[in-house]
Amino acid sequence: MRRGAGGSHGLPPPELAAQVAPRSPARRRWRPSAVRFLTLFTAGCFAIATTGAAAADAPARVATGDLNVVFVILDAAGATHFSTYGLQRDTAPRITALAREGTLFRRAYAQSAWTLPSTASFLTGRYPPRRASKRMRVLGDTLATRLHDAGFATAGFSENAFVTGDFGFTRGFDKFNEYYPWKRHLEQRDSYSRADTGKTVDDIVAWIRDVKQKRFFVYAHLLPPHSPYDPPPPFGGRFDPDYRGSVEGSIQNLLKIESGSLAVDARDLEHLRLQYEDNLAFADDQVGRLLDALDALGLGERTIVIVASDHGEAFREHGHMLHTYTLYDEMIRVPLVIRFPARYGAPHEPWPDVVETRAILPTVCDALAIGPCADRSRSLLELVRRGTGGPAGVAISRTIDTKNRPLAAVVSGSYKLIVGNRIGAVELYDLEHDPDERTNLAGHDRPRVLAMKALLRAADAESTPLSEGKIRDETRRNLEALGYVQQ
Repeated sequence: MRRGAGGSHGLPPPELAAQVAPRSPARRRWRPSAVRFLTLFTAGCFAIATTGAAAADAPARVATGDLNVVFVILDAAGATHFSTYGLQRDTAPRITALAREGTLFRRAYAQSAWTLPSTASFLTGRYPPRRASKRMRVLGDTLATRLHDAGFATAGFSENAFVTGDFGFTRGFDKFNEYYPWKRHLEQRDSYSRADTGKTVDDIVAWIRDVKQKRFFVYAHLLPPHSPYDPPPPFGGRFDPDYRGSVEGSIQNLLKIESGSLAVDARDLEHLRLQYEDNLAFADDQVGRLLDALDALGLGERTIVIVASDHGEAFREHGHMLHTYTLYDEMIRVPLVIRFPARYGAPHEPWPDVVETRAILPTVCDALAIGPCADRSRSLLELVRRGTGGPAGVAISRTIDTKNRPLAAVVSGSYKLIVGNRIGAVELYDLEHDPDERTNLAGHDRPRVLAMKALLRAADAESTPLSEGKIRDETRRNLEALGYVQQ
């Protein structure tokens, strides 16, 4: 267990908001038409519809003095594995029910394909840097410091070794529990023993019960459905009871498949995918336990509930297992459900357009009328109350490839651009007609590629402030046991 005291936290210095200046595109013979396309494209993505905004009255403010926030992350949970998002298997009945009571964001994108930069992004409201290493520490204000300074009791509960004090995540929390079965790992060197997520949820409920007379903020970073794919009964084997093969979803096996040292066929991959969904069903059940506790304590109608993920998981759709090294949709399209109390009048219809998980911070600040971080132009509450018809949403994600080179992606409307650090490493996909990202259109639509690259450069000015430092040997071993190779 680790405590992170909340104190006075000022805004990051202004120079952090301009880390990378946009560069001018190279001159080409077709540049005039490209500039016209860029102007129209960027305006469509970012311009505020001033006529519509002026015509529409700002939504009335509601009383917020008795409201709480519960923010749950399910680690490595890809959106397409949820029954909430249309999967026929009933992998997430409790989250689906929550979505009916709140708002389901159909096209939510995480800002990275691995935990550290993604979590830093949605807790600070800023983009990850171009290349985040596994020794980076988060600086500046976070959702926890904002709410702590606003008078909320704050507690964090993390089952991921990245979301700890070593990486700067405990600031602003009155209480922060770090769960990792290190002692059991030392006793069982050849296997990883997951944290007891049921016990974690028990601890969360106990803390809420103790502070229920106050306004409170809970951040719960639960490991399932992250590997290993071995949920407790009755969830193990739920979706694939007839498998007779020998490949199971241990971290060791998954790393061997990724490296090519363990051969698997299509049936084995299907089994691993279904084991992962067993694990997701277990995670969904734990979310349900937490929701039931809020209702039993009479807090359900006074609590903003957010369920999301930090990234997805791959099953060789594009050659990889696990996560981190690509920015295809299986890696970065994630669930996002927000249930606002009825007093907000937020519609319950699913939101169809692209949104970013980094919008969670300004959304919460807007809902609670916390001035310094209540950016209504980025608030999802403001977005859904005004309705569709505005500019197209834009989402940007960053990660590293297997050789530690930066990768970046931008999604706008139905198009997605992925840019690598290698010469010619540019991919453009029409997600509406090619959702599996198989047909690269980059060579056929150079003006669009140029325009979307400009969006990436503009995002550099909003990167999360980070520092690089040492981490404890124990934390390093914890990360290695989770399948992360230290960079």
